[in-house]
Amino acid sequence: MRWVLKFIKEDNFKYWLANIMIILGSGIAYIIPIALLGDIVDIGIYENNFSAIPFMFILSISMFAGGRILAYFGILLIDHVRFRMADKLKNACYQKLNSLEEDFYQKNSLGELNTLLTTDIHTIHHNMCYVIKQSMSMLIASILSILYCLYINPILTLIILIPTPIIAILSHKHIKQSNGLYSAQRQSLSKLNSYIQENIEGNRLVKNLGTEELEIKEFKEKNRILKNKNKDIQNVNINYNSRVTFLSYCMQLLLVLFGGIFVIQGYITIGNFIIMYSFIERIKKPFIEMSGFINEWQEFRVAVAKVRKLLETKPKIKSLGEKELNSINDIAFQNVSVKIENKLILKNICFEMKANKTYAFIGEIGSGKSTIGKLFLRLIEPSKGNIKINNELISEYSLETLRRQIGYVSQTPFLFSDTIANNVAFGKEDLTREDIIKCLILAKSDYVFSLPNGIDTIIGENGVSLSGGEKQRLALARAIAKRPSLLILDDITSALDFETELEVTNNINNLQYECTKIIIAQKILSVKNADTIFVMKNGRIEEYGSHEELLQQNGIYKEIYEIQENNREACV
Repeated sequence: MRWVLKFIKEDNFKYWLANIMIILGSGIAYIIPIALLGDIVDIGIYENNFSAIPFMFILSISMFAGGRILAYFGILLIDHVRFRMADKLKNACYQKLNSLEEDFYQKNSLGELNTLLTTDIHTIHHNMCYVIKQSMSMLIASILSILYCLYINPILTLIILIPTPIIAILSHKHIKQSNGLYSAQRQSLSKLNSYIQENIEGNRLVKNLGTEELEIKEFKEKNRILKNKNKDIQNVNINYNSRVTFLSYCMQLLLVLFGGIFVIQGYITIGNFIIMYSFIERIKKPFIEMSGFINEWQEFRVAVAKVRKLLETKPKIKSLGEKELNSINDIAFQNVSVKIENKLILKNICFEMKANKTYAFIGEIGSGKSTIGKLFLRLIEPSKGNIKINNELISEYSLETLRRQIGYVSQTPFLFSDTIANNVAFGKEDLTREDIIKCLILAKSDYVFSLPNGIDTIIGENGVSLSGGEKQRLALARAIAKRPSLLILDDITSALDFETELEVTNNINNLQYECTKIIIAQKILSVKNADTIFVMKNGRIEEYGSHEELLQQNGIYKEIYEIQENNREACV
């Protein structure tokens, strides 16, 4: 609770004022009018003082209306706090998600994170503002009702309250029974959401493999598990509610039985009996509603634990530097090694790069090529060694300015469910339509001009309507549009045919602005025109030089070249 309260720190006064207004308003609206109702019976009717009835009647209505108006403005105020709190929580969570690395997303599914940003945050602000307000209002009204009943007749009040210790024992037992059920239900919901999201994204693959029936069966199973978790919670609630409702009815029965005797014996008046009978609803209501509040509290605890765990997750890569990076000129890797989960990915990598040159990395799958590209963006950090840009450690520059100077296209690019134009202009909102078209032509994405709406065509989630090669070229157009100082292309021609690959490669090599290019590939065709080619194997640079120099070395590069040439000739 204390941790959550910091998200309403700026609205702290409004929050507690709103709660006081709601509780006070509820007390005025539901306690005083009932007390006046008894006076109307005893003074106005029983004592034949009919002239007092209009005054007490108007006063009763006025107090009820005044209490409800006070509570109404309290609800408006607490809703204001509630929505501001939800905004702060969502912004904090989203900001945190943007600061975390790839391994976090590998360990946490998108369904889990979506549930956290929607269901969990809603649960937190709903409980902090609505449930607490409701429970406090009912509790205060119940306590005031008991106090007033004790004032009327302590003995009769104690008789009425005989079932309350049993209700307290049942409530404690109910809390213990439901303690782990909500965590299990929340976990099942996250798994179901993750499964739904993955299947929507992989719908094309499901259809290609003809596994619709299997996927439907799997969905039914996960849905059945969630249903059973909900049933477990519901069964516990039903058992509790049925017992508490019976005991609450016993309280009412005790009042009627002993209250009638007390009226006959003259210990209380008829008006006081009516007051106590009306108050019995206020007294027993918290007990009846307690199941709901316990459920809400359990959901609240689970939601807070999830959100707090996210917000307290510390990013492994921190933007410690504050230096601005306006261009990337000289680059140096000095004995750089990378270890991920006790596996050595890169081993003592050393090289230097000069501005406006083209460099390439080639090698077998798993040789560490893509890891080098991620090091430039600081998506991962070296376990050993230094990376320098412009003779300064890369960590001296702020992450924002570093990444602004780098254009990166991965093997499996991500595209937004938006227009082609907006995908190309992402991160570069000042692009004109002419600029967008030029970038598309350079990336050989001229297929977009034949689409029904041209560059205004919406491509669907992650470019679901496009082929692999079309996605790669569109992502390349987006990277070119950024006009970066360093352009890193990670195997982006893997899904292209020979002619398209040749054209794309030529266009990349002849960009009309100054740019250092790093090409990561497995095909000789993609890298042969680079100024320097690094040949990698098992996380090490085994050879380097130009295309001609490497062929003369009669090493790994020449072996790759001869295999690919023979395969190409065989295909022709």
